[in-house]
Parts: sequence; structure tokens; C-alpha cells
Amino acid sequence: MISGAVLRARIARAVLLLATLPAAAQEEPWDFGKLMAQLAQVQTSRARYSEVRRVAVLQKPLQLSGTLFYARPARIEKHQTLPFKEVTRVDGDRLSVEREGKTHEIRLQNSSLVAALVESLRATLAGDGTELERLYSVRVRGTRQRWTLALTPREVEVAGVVKSIVIAGSGSRIVRIEILEPGGDGSVMTIHQEST
Repeated sequence: MISGAVLRARIARAVLLLATLPAAAQEEPWDFGKLMAQLAQVQTSRARYSEVRRVAVLQKPLQLSGTLFYARPARIEKHQTLPFKEVTRVDGDRLSVEREGKTHEIRLQNSSLVAALVESLRATLAGDGTELERLYSVRVRGTRQRWTLALTPREVEVAGVVKSIVIAGSGSRIVRIEILEPGGDGSVMTIHQEST
């Protein structure tokens, strides 16, 4: 049986040990500025993804998968392999979609709606808080190890298509993107095995 004095001494040592842990081992408050600074450090990344897209007119959700690529500051590629092959590229002001040997391209400056949707992801990946706050009302919750970034469109045109975007991650790694549309449709993308 442990005496009261021995128990108090053990508790005191445990408290002292916790107080002397390195700052990295302790959870610190996390905010939008710290998250953007963390994401801004990423130069390139590659990952596999799986996506579930819910569409009311379909009896069951669509299951999509493929790979993602990001290169700072403005290049994103999504190579979908299942259930059909499609490549979506954003590079600077151009968005292109390749499917079945045909390529369709638009300039983002000619479509404010598409540009706002693209920028929600591109500005997040680049850690561009100014651009995100221009287009969306932002809210960050959690810690460095487990955070969420909630985006609500500021522009009526975008809000008519996207009700909210919730991005979750750890450190500089994005692990999940959930998009909810006003009518209830939406998608959840899970990002796997990201590497730089």
C-alpha cells in the first residue's frame, strides 16, 4: 500500500515532468494565421484520394478515386482513375478537363463562380489567408495536430452552389475535404499517403 506522502511525491514529480516537456510535445492554441503559415511552407505534394459524391438523383453515392498533385503557387492536378479516367488541371488562370481524348478549357477570369471554387482549394494549399478571407468567412478549430477549417462563401453566386467547405488536417497535411451544396448534395474527399 502506498502512503499519502509517497503518492503526493509521485504526483508532484509527474506534474514537474509535464511542465518541462518541450513546447512541441504540448498542445498549443491554433488559429487561422498559424494554420496559413504552416500550409504556406509546402512547396509540392502528391497524394492518393478517395471521394464519395452524393447526388440526390442517383440511387447510391458515386465512388471516385485517383491521385492529386500540387505545386506552389498555383498548380493543381487531379487524376481520376475510377470509375472513369479524367484529368483536371488548374495552372495559373486556366482550368482544363480531359476525358475520353477531349480537352475542355476555361480561363478563370471569365468565370467568377469557377474561380471562387478553385481558389478555395488553391488558397488553402498555398496558405493564402488574404485570398481565403476575401472569398469566404473562415473559422478554424482544433490544434496543430488535428484542425478543421470551415469556409462559408461570402458571394451570393458562390453560396448558390456551395453552402460550406470543411477542410480537415494535421500540421501542413490536408486529410479531408467536405463540400456541402445548398440542396443537400455534396462530396467527401479523403486524402491518403501524402508525400512531398
